[in-house]
Amino acid sequence: MSVSDATLAAARDVGRDWIEAAYYAEAESAAEAQWQGIILPFLRIEATGIDLAHTLDLAAGHGRHAARLLPLAGHLHIVDLHAGNLDACRRRFGADPRIAYSPTDGCTLPVPDASLSFLFCFDAMVHFDSDVVRAYLRETSRALRPGGHAFLHHSNEHRFPTRDFRQHPHWRNFLSLGLMAHYAAKEGLEVVRQQALDWNHDGSDIDGLTLLRRGKTNERR
Repeated sequence: MSVSDATLAAARDVGRDWIEAAYYAEAESAAEAQWQGIILPFLRIEATGIDLAHTLDLAAGHGRHAARLLPLAGHLHIVDLHAGNLDACRRRFGADPRIAYSPTDGCTLPVPDASLSFLFCFDAMVHFDSDVVRAYLRETSRALRPGGHAFLHHSNEHRFPTRDFRQHPHWRNFLSLGLMAHYAAKEGLEVVRQQALDWNHDGSDIDGLTLLRRGKTNERR
């Protein structure tokens, strides 16, 4: 299914704020604490049966999470909207044969059908327009192998449905845990678990974590 011009425009609108952004360097120091305190406890990789043999890091930025995925993955596909971010990852990781680098148009995944065992997206989808999230869920359903998983860190900020997301706390776009589960089900993905995340440490729970699985039938609604 093709992506509409409006959805592609929404993806580019969000993406333009992350061209050579200073945030990448600022966020580097928090990555290890996020892995130990948020990501790994939520994933429960062994207990859940997550297979990282063919992993894709969506909206990888300068590779702070890719650096932690790489020791766990057999093959890592680094994907980003901006060529400059892919270049930064190439400088960081070099010519490691386990890594592939690909640009995205902001709505699609540059991989074949049923080629991924795990998709990872952290600290990026929180800004995505809901139409872009839905487009990526459709692509995730296509790209995951049966039994494959996707871990998505997304917005849970649903108080202001008509306001520009740049007016929201931490630029969180309009979405919720419930909407994520609804969209995922429509794309044939099963919700394994969800959790609200207090990103701002003020009790606002403006973020959400969702772990999805592609079932055997993968039927869209």
